[in-house]
Amino acid sequence: MKKNKILYLHGLDSHLTEEKRRILEKHFEVVAPQINYRENTTLFQELSDKLTADKNIQAVIGSSMGGCFSYYLSLYHTLPGLLFNPALVYTSIEINLPKLKDNSNLLTFIIGGKDTVVPAKENRTWVESINTNTNYILKWYNQLEHRIDLDTFKTEVDAFALLLNKKSK
Repeated sequence: MKKNKILYLHGLDSHLTEEKRRILEKHFEVVAPQINYRENTTLFQELSDKLTADKNIQAVIGSSMGGCFSYYLSLYHTLPGLLFNPALVYTSIEINLPKLKDNSNLLTFIIGGKDTVVPAKENRTWVESINTNTNYILKWYNQLEHRIDLDTFKTEVDAFALLLNKKSK
């Protein structure tokens, strides 16, 4: 069976670890660029161009700042997204966004109740009140901090892969 292809975006000053890459690769063909968010002012457009050029990418997954970019790319390109502690309510980086499309593509938000990097309660409130996408799942992990442990990452990637497989059938 052919694997779905995804774009994975790591967090600010971070990278995709080999352990998390292996978890992703069990389900997906993974495109995971190393990104310098602080110095690239045209990053959204570059990532958008990558998605436009590669029609085989069927979803976006991101963590923290990568979750923020994944959210906006998901809306702009009408792709499903899995967003780990996305930096939606707080970002130290300006993102130049085009007009986003209203759509109902599936978005899954994973928010850690003990996240202090991206304030958890504010992030949850933003998702619940500002998000106009009616097809979303919000999962709140009381004990989860900003860094996503391997067990939680695996659980959520496995669940997302199942959702994508059901969608594509």
